[in-house]
Amino acid sequence: MKPQSQYDGFASFDALFSLVPMTMMLFFLMNVGACLTKQADERMERQQAFDRLVSVADYTVKSGAVARNGSVRYPNWIDEAEISDAYVEDLRARSGLRELRISIDEPDDSGAMFCVRRLAVAGDDRRIARIFVCGR
Repeated sequence: MKPQSQYDGFASFDALFSLVPMTMMLFFLMNVGACLTKQADERMERQQAFDRLVSVADYTVKSGAVARNGSVRYPNWIDEAEISDAYVEDLRARSGLRELRISIDEPDDSGAMFCVRRLAVAGDDRRIARIFVCGR
């Protein structure tokens, strides 16, 4: 038989006191990892939305809403009549954006939307205009 020692419970208390901080540190690290992952996802979504807006703006200025003379297109010369609700909705659906606005007038309040601007000429008098493509 082993003699009784006054330090028998010491090892279990020592293990308990070392496991609690380790568990808390593990929880903290997992929480930090989840936050970093969420931030990275949000940044990636914003970048994808911006990239889509740039594509929509380039398409609009280069071939989508340009002035035409028969089959000849004039890039960077915008026909304002081409920028209709149907045109904007078609581009929104094709680009996968939740919301899209295209106009020659400066947006009043874009809120949380990204806006991309392109310089072009508009109308028969070929005045310089800025095309605003906003969306999210």
